[in-house]
Amino acid sequence: MIADVMANRDARSLDHSTLEEMRRLGVKRVLQGETQRSVAQSLEVHFQTVAKWMCWYRSGGDEALESTPATGRHPTLTERQQERLRKTILGKNPQQLNFGPALWTLPLVSQLFERLFGVVLHKTTVSRILSGLGLTPQKPIRRAFKRDDLECLIWMEHEFPRIVREARKRQSTLLFEDEAGVHEDGPVGTTWGSKGETPVVGVTGTRRRTNVISALSPRGRLWFRSYRGRLNARGFIAFLKALLHDFSKPIDLILDRHPAHVAASVGRFVHQHRRRLRLHFLPGYAPNLNPDEHVWGYLKGMFRRDPVQLDEDFAKLVTGRMKKIQSDRALVRSFFQHPEVKYVREALGW
Repeated sequence: MIADVMANRDARSLDHSTLEEMRRLGVKRVLQGETQRSVAQSLEVHFQTVAKWMCWYRSGGDEALESTPATGRHPTLTERQQERLRKTILGKNPQQLNFGPALWTLPLVSQLFERLFGVVLHKTTVSRILSGLGLTPQKPIRRAFKRDDLECLIWMEHEFPRIVREARKRQSTLLFEDEAGVHEDGPVGTTWGSKGETPVVGVTGTRRRTNVISALSPRGRLWFRSYRGRLNARGFIAFLKALLHDFSKPIDLILDRHPAHVAASVGRFVHQHRRRLRLHFLPGYAPNLNPDEHVWGYLKGMFRRDPVQLDEDFAKLVTGRMKKIQSDRALVRSFFQHPEVKYVREALGW
């Protein structure tokens, strides 16, 4: 005689909907006349499990057989503590709380837990809690300590919209100007290679540099000049003359307070051409408010993807890639889509 040795199923391993259906089926079969033991055997659960289902049914009816969400473990922090933690991390840097470094890391957040709530947690638990708060590790945007946020707000909400209104009355062209240096030995981007074998990209090993000054319009037009050495008043005036030569309409030029931009000779030149040229200066230490700043990020990205070869003329290469950007008006307009220059789109009514 062969004994039935089939093992009982652990009903707790089943998902909620399946387990609820089993409970309803088991209770229905018992009500139709089957014994609790025979139902338990066919469903591969312990007979006491079926007895428990019947007890629930008799005391609470069909509703007592419904599945309920698992309560899970109790949270480490209360909702109020979680909100306090989130505000602290987003609103302050570690230096403001005398932790030393300027960036929040898991060890520093662990110390913050201990200081605020008297709780010592493993970094894995800290990471899980931060993830639950919608926080992720990110590369921060660098921002100068000397930047005046109130001045930036006034510029975005009042000063620039005023410039746009006046430019429309004068039917002038709105331009943003900036300059940057492009290094031959800038960072190289990523490429695919065999695991464990770092790919090698041949570069010149020299440190040639070319400087570029440019101006772009929201309509997608770009003007530029390459130059060697540092930008001085004479070079900037030459660029302004080139712009005036290319435009029949007046120009409203937005730019920063680079020493060459605020030189006395530049002031005299602008005054002489005041009917056709006006300069408007951005808030200090706020390059991110200038759409032209994003031209340089794109240009340098081109060199990361395609490094300079030994036999290439670096200055001509920079000029050639700037011309490629210049020829793509949709690309130039895209520099105005960056979140940090949203104020420009709002003022223009885009």
